[in-house]
Amino acid sequence: MNNVFDEKMTDIIIGEMVTQLLNEDAAISWSILLERLQQFLDTEQDEVRLRAALRAMEEIRVEMFSHQSENNSSVETNVTHLHHLH
Repeated sequence: MNNVFDEKMTDIIIGEMVTQLLNEDAAISWSILLERLQQFLDTEQDEVRLRAALRAMEEIRVEMFSHQSENNSSVETNVTHLHHLH
């Protein structure tokens, strides 16, 4: 399968999960999206959609890790800056 199709399917699956959350007036976060995608994996039968959901989960984990790293480095910078003030 080509990469463009895989990316589009991944975006579609993420969009479906976000739409469900919006329809439920639920909070939207990376962890909630991962939860919903896991539930999706437990019930979905279509192989293409399953692969797209797995790819979506991986993309979300990478994004979470990226933001976590940014936040940690920001905190370290602030702590170092505060330390120099004393």
